[in-house]
Order: sequence, then structure tokens, then C-alpha cells
Amino acid sequence: MAFIGIIADSKNEMQIKRILENNLNTPNKEHTVMVINEKNIENIRNIRFETILVVTLEELTGKENNINELFENTKYLVINADMNSGNLEVINNMKLNVITFGFNQKATITASSVEESFMLCIQRRLIDTHKNILEPQEIEVKVLNKKLSNSTHNVMGIASILLIYGKKEMFF
Repeated sequence: MAFIGIIADSKNEMQIKRILENNLNTPNKEHTVMVINEKNIENIRNIRFETILVVTLEELTGKENNINELFENTKYLVINADMNSGNLEVINNMKLNVITFGFNQKATITASSVEESFMLCIQRRLIDTHKNILEPQEIEVKVLNKKLSNSTHNVMGIASILLIYGKKEMFF
């Protein structure tokens, strides 16, 4: 069983969790998706997460030591590249697979269109959890949830997680 953590603002974290659970869990593979927040970070710092999605770190200000412990034991860190650059210093000198998303030109995954359809652009070669290679390409994401369609970073973060778990057709 793989543990996937989510660090997001409190108004979006449960929605992101539900979407990931609905898209990743199958009869053959179970993923435990957990929200990481100020209330539980002390209690879960010893869990070995396979993947952590970081949309924002603002709600965990002052918990840098706990965040470092979580990240050090994580295989994949999917992080918003558009966050305050001071927040990104947390990942310097860590040996883990970092996948960035956002509108930043250097992001691994960005959006090439957010108008009528949402187009996700993989800018660098990635290796997913099944050891498949994803070459640079564009992938259409069909965002059916109107509340979610207003949050481009949430969509990019969720889509990034789904990509590294082998999902290429995305509807959420």
C-alpha cells in the first residue's frame, strides 16, 4: 500500500483527497491518501510517504523541521513551483524525485492552456512509479468539477500525481 500525502490550503485539501482516491484506488491497488496539516504533522512525521503533493506550505509555517522529516523519507515530491521561493528552499540538498508544477518556466509540468480545455504540458522527461518513461508532451485534462476548474494549481497538482501513477486519461 502506498501512502500519498497532501499539503494544501484547508478549503481544498479534502476535495483533492477525494479526487486522488477516486482516480488511484482500484481492486488491485490501494493507495492511502492523507491530508498533512498543522494539527497532524507531529503525529505522522514517521510515516514513509511514497508521494507528497505540496500545493502550498503557508498553513505549516513554523513546522519546517517536521516538513523536512516528511520530505526526507519521500520517494516523489510533487511541489508547486510558483510558491514563495523561500518555501522551496526546504527541498535543497535532499535526495528525492522532485516534480514541480506551475506557471514557472522551469516547472516540470505546466499548463499550456486553461481556456476551453485544460492542457497539461510535460516539459521534461519523467519516470513514473511503474518505471515507464514519460517524454515531453501535452495531455488534455477534462475538469468536470466547476469549483476545481477555478484553481489551476490544484488541477496541475492533481494531474501531476495522476501522471506519475500511470494515468494518462484524466477526468475529474
